[in-house]
Amino acid sequence: MMRPLLISGLLMALATGVPAAPKPDFAKAVQLAEAGRAAEAVAIFRQLSQRGDRVAQVNLAVLQALGRGVPQDDVSAAYWAWRARFAGEERAIDLADYLVARLTDPARARLADRLEQDLTALATSGDVSAFLSLGRVALELRSPVQETTALEWFSLAAAFEVPNATLLRDAVALRLEPKQRLSVQDETRVAFEQWCEALPAEARLASCPAE
Repeated sequence: MMRPLLISGLLMALATGVPAAPKPDFAKAVQLAEAGRAAEAVAIFRQLSQRGDRVAQVNLAVLQALGRGVPQDDVSAAYWAWRARFAGEERAIDLADYLVARLTDPARARLADRLEQDLTALATSGDVSAFLSLGRVALELRSPVQETTALEWFSLAAAFEVPNATLLRDAVALRLEPKQRLSVQDETRVAFEQWCEALPAEARLASCPAE
C-alpha cells in the first residue's frame, strides 16, 4: 500500500509542474530518492517542509513512514502528512488518514500536541490560517473530540476572515447546546482581544481593540 504512495509522492512536484525551490533543490531530492540515496533526499525534503512546502511535506512523510533514510517513525510521518493536509494538499488526505489509523491513542495525542504547539507558533508569527488548522486538530485528531475548543478556533479564524472558517464554525455550532455555544462566544471574544495584542501589526484587524 505504501510503495505506490512513495512513487507518486516523490514525483508529485515534477508531474504536476509545481516549481522546485532553487535551494535546496526539490528536483535533486527526487533524483536522490530514486537513486537510493534517501538520507540525502530526507535532508532536503525536511528543509523544504520546515519552510512550508506542502508537497515536500508529503514526500518527507512517505519516507519517514517507510523508514528510508531515517528510522521508521509513524508519528512524525503523520505530523508532516497532516501539515500538508492542513495546507490544502489533497494528495495528503489518504496518507494522513492511513498513518493516523496506525497510531495508538497515546501516540495520537502526541501527534495532536505537536501540531498544536507548532500551529500556535505559526499563528503567533502572523499566520492566522493556523487558527483553522488548530480547530481541525481539536475536531479530527483529539479523542474524544473537543467540539467547544474547535468552535473557538473556527470562530477566531472566521473573525480573521480565513477562507472556509465560517462554514466550519457554523457546522460545529449546530452540534452544541445553546448554553455551550454562547459560552464559546464569550470565550472567543476574550481570545480575540488577546490575539489582537499578540499578533504582529500587519496581521491585526481594523476591528481589533485600539492599543
